[in-house]
Amino acid sequence: YVDDCIILGSSKDEVDKVVEEFRKRFDIKDEGTTFEEYLGVKIDHNNNGSFRMYQPHLMQRIIKAIQGMENANKHVIRASTSITLTADKNGPERKATWEYRLVIGNWQQA
Repeated sequence: YVDDCIILGSSKDEVDKVVEEFRKRFDIKDEGTTFEEYLGVKIDHNNNGSFRMYQPHLMQRIIKAIQGMENANKHVIRASTSITLTADKNGPERKATWEYRLVIGNWQQA
């Protein structure tokens, strides 16, 4: 079972052939050749025929999922690849709880 699908190719004729083959075997609905958003992914079409796909709302969902982060100050911080982060066992107890699996799952999609 496939609910949603995008078929991309370098040639419209080749894409049309694939769609026709699918039509022979499956009941499909062709939404057309231009789209700006697909399952939460924004798609910008560039003049040179290429496109850019991105998820502008995903990071906001991640921030909302972590209690207290919506009002946090934004800073660009370059992450060091040579430092391993560990828990501060002498630091204050964490006050907020958040859905770790949800946040990490969303982050992996970003």
